[in-house]
Amino acid sequence: MFNDFKEVMTKEFEMTDIGEMSYFLGVEIKQAKDGIFMSQWKYAEQILSKFRMKDCKPVSTPAETSMKLRVNSNKESVNPTLFKSLVGSLRYLTFTRPDIMYALGLVSRYMETPKEDHFIATKRILRYIKEQKDQLADIFTKSLKMEVFQNLKEKLGMQSRI
Repeated sequence: MFNDFKEVMTKEFEMTDIGEMSYFLGVEIKQAKDGIFMSQWKYAEQILSKFRMKDCKPVSTPAETSMKLRVNSNKESVNPTLFKSLVGSLRYLTFTRPDIMYALGLVSRYMETPKEDHFIATKRILRYIKEQKDQLADIFTKSLKMEVFQNLKEKLGMQSRI
């Protein structure tokens, strides 16, 4: 079926077959017999570098539980272009990271006139991403809670077989 489709498309459009997809638009793709697995770790690392957060202190949640952001905050204004760039980069990351969607939705409300506290809340999402990235690297070197282990196992595309 796929080969038939490819043949029709090649006749209709100028195309080149570059083989199996492994990386496209910031998404790493691993194709296996039992499914297709996607990750954006490289893209997440690029975002951390771009916003100089590679060496940041990681946090375990994307938003503070007592976070109160306001439109008319008395904090200093920040560069709206920089803020929009950060929020946009994180929005694209939600493709494989739905866990940051709520926190990102909160900070997205302040795109027009971002203040320092809005920027700090947005950078916290980056710190959370850093925590998740580091935790994934440590799956085989430290004991984990069962739910965390199951989550990591799923991200790695591992399955239990009995």
